[in-house]
Amino acid sequence: MNEWVNKMNELQEQHKKRRAEWLASVPHVDELLALQLQGTIPKQMPGDVQTNGYLREIAQKSHRELDKARYILERQAKAGVVTIPYYADEYPRHFCGLGDDAPPLIHVLGNRELLNREDNVTIIGSRAADRDGLAAASRMAEQIGGAGHVVISGLAEGCDTAAHRGCLDAGGQTVAIVASGLDIVYPKSNKALQDEILANGGVVLSEHPFGVKATPKRLVARCRMQVVLTQSVIVAQCLVVSGTMYAVHFAQEYNEYSYDGWESSIYAVSFAEWNERNSGNEYLLDSGRAVPIIPGQRLALDDCNMLVLE
Repeated sequence: MNEWVNKMNELQEQHKKRRAEWLASVPHVDELLALQLQGTIPKQMPGDVQTNGYLREIAQKSHRELDKARYILERQAKAGVVTIPYYADEYPRHFCGLGDDAPPLIHVLGNRELLNREDNVTIIGSRAADRDGLAAASRMAEQIGGAGHVVISGLAEGCDTAAHRGCLDAGGQTVAIVASGLDIVYPKSNKALQDEILANGGVVLSEHPFGVKATPKRLVARCRMQVVLTQSVIVAQCLVVSGTMYAVHFAQEYNEYSYDGWESSIYAVSFAEWNERNSGNEYLLDSGRAVPIIPGQRLALDDCNMLVLE
């Protein structure tokens, strides 16, 4: 018995030593950002000491990008933005479910603890939603936020705005995952909403540093982070061809690579009448890709933080 205990202690010490060596070898935050600015950062961050050393060497030789990275990080720090690398304890653990697509750096403003909360629901939808779609997003977010859970969305106009607003009106906390640097509010019309999110204990997250503007490609890419943080993705309302459909695709794709059983279930509001603006909901429900939610239906989370329709 003592021999077995000694062996286990020895293995633990070896693991700690290897972990310490690896952490000592990883690129620093300014080096990661310099690599990102240079466009040479690998899609998947390396796991071995040798490759880490190679990347650090590249970053340190990129004097212009390294100086720019340090300037950006200094500006962000003065604005209260915290930059978190992929190897930090604060890095959202469920981003590991993104595999090769996990962002090497995230930039965060506000309550970072929300990023590792598991009692959350993502509510998303079209920017051009009609009154019924906006009302559905708001009511569902009110229920989730009012119960003390977290609502995740993307700060876009339309359903995203309604979801954030509904959560806030119920006294809840909400996460906004955006597609620009945190010095640029997109859309500009949601500056007051972002300020209110932060003032009420919420958080805004981006994978982009200061100075980066939102583009269609970046707006699509941020969808993957919205869906992987939760077990429940609700489509309030969307067209059959829309950015929201990318989020659904990402949720289904990353479910296949779930490393710990953490998977996202898709829900879509079922409307009494179908039209172009809710054609995405109709498609998702008819194809069996989503579970229907009836407008006005009561929502809750169970002990495993799974969505329950009552």
